[in-house]
Amino acid sequence: MKSTDLLRADHKNILGALDVLAEIAERAEWGERVNQKDVESVLDFLKGFGDRHHQGKEEHVLFPALRDSAQKNYHELCTLVFEHDRHRSLVEGLSESTVTKHTKDLVYYAKRLNEILRAHIKEEEEKLFPLVNLALSTAEDEVVALDMQAYDRVWQERELSTQLRKLADMKSMCLGNGSSQSSSQPVAHRSP
Repeated sequence: MKSTDLLRADHKNILGALDVLAEIAERAEWGERVNQKDVESVLDFLKGFGDRHHQGKEEHVLFPALRDSAQKNYHELCTLVFEHDRHRSLVEGLSESTVTKHTKDLVYYAKRLNEILRAHIKEEEEKLFPLVNLALSTAEDEVVALDMQAYDRVWQERELSTQLRKLADMKSMCLGNGSSQSSSQPVAHRSP
């Protein structure tokens, strides 16, 4: 399996969470009462799966491998880490809006996060993935993929299946059957 296949599967799951978040924000904008548990579930997924698991694999496994094999890509990799920090900041703003119960803030942060994270995913798939294919040999990419699958193994063993099940439940509750923008079921990860 290629490292980009693993990241693409992660992206599908993150897009599913963004679909749920967009629906929550839209309902809030129309005056519907915000279900705190739904927002907390999405936040939990974005922090655990999106940041710790997915962005962690990129920042701690893939990016160092790319820096080692192609120093000329340093600037692009730093830009992607900066964007990850921006996502973290928006998630924190969203989290704060649930504590303060400011619906306008929740809608703002949800929309910004949705817009920025979707653009980031598109950029990774269109620019980073081809860079990975050019910079890493097949053997190097296989090692990176194995390292990515082993990354934060304890969290994966304790949390990953629960996170993916929660995502499926959130999509079912908030989006109904087949009405999501990325309408696929959560993508499970295979162990090495």
